[in-house]
Amino acid sequence: MAQKKESAKSTREKAAEARAAAQAAERRRERTIRIVGGLAVVAVVGVILGIGITQSGNNDTPAPSADSALPTGITSENGYGFQVNTAADAPTVEIYEDFQCPACANLENQFGPLIQQEAADGNIQLTYHPMVFLDNNLQTDHSLRAANAFGCSITGGVGEQFHNLVYANQPANEGDGWTDEQLKQFGADAGLTGEAQSAFDKCVDEGTYKGWAQLSNDAAFERGISGTPTIYVNGKELKNDAFASEQAFKDAITNPQQ
Repeated sequence: MAQKKESAKSTREKAAEARAAAQAAERRRERTIRIVGGLAVVAVVGVILGIGITQSGNNDTPAPSADSALPTGITSENGYGFQVNTAADAPTVEIYEDFQCPACANLENQFGPLIQQEAADGNIQLTYHPMVFLDNNLQTDHSLRAANAFGCSITGGVGEQFHNLVYANQPANEGDGWTDEQLKQFGADAGLTGEAQSAFDKCVDEGTYKGWAQLSNDAAFERGISGTPTIYVNGKELKNDAFASEQAFKDAITNPQQ
């Protein structure tokens, strides 16, 4: 019992430290973030790695629990991430993102196709970790609802396609978000039809995987994530110079330094 209490204390302390770091990062972000296109500026910290995080969740959202429903194939073993593929001996690439994060959309626009192609070719093992911290920052629930719908799409077998559509249709103004009807349309656009589409729509309406989205977010805090997007390759955070060019990025994720 004493060990359990100590573990809980350690988790609380880690969460508090993460929140403090997040608040400082958010203040830096407000001063420096500039969302721009082109590979020449992708390496700028404020563009790719400078989105600060804070504790997620709205007051009217139930806290997640071990009994929260999980999308098909999702477990706690990898921090509740969506593992796109498995490839023996290939580098592991983990991406922490918030669907409302403009820098995350910029990352997806610049490198998303390359990342997913390398995964499809078996050159990397790709995992996405959704986060929902921007709901607190922006006083919305768009991140949580989008992450929930992402979970519904994973269960429906179109997780990657849905993920890409949400980022491709991210509103120009941060905080505008998506309606549930838009999220359900993304499911149809991702290829769901008939009973599968009906099940997806019901999942979105009922918020089946909101608990999972929060569990994923909490696991990210416990790992010490202090900005999005954050990419880990073989357990090590990707450095800024990896974003200098498409070739540099490809080398960094497919042939990481040991």
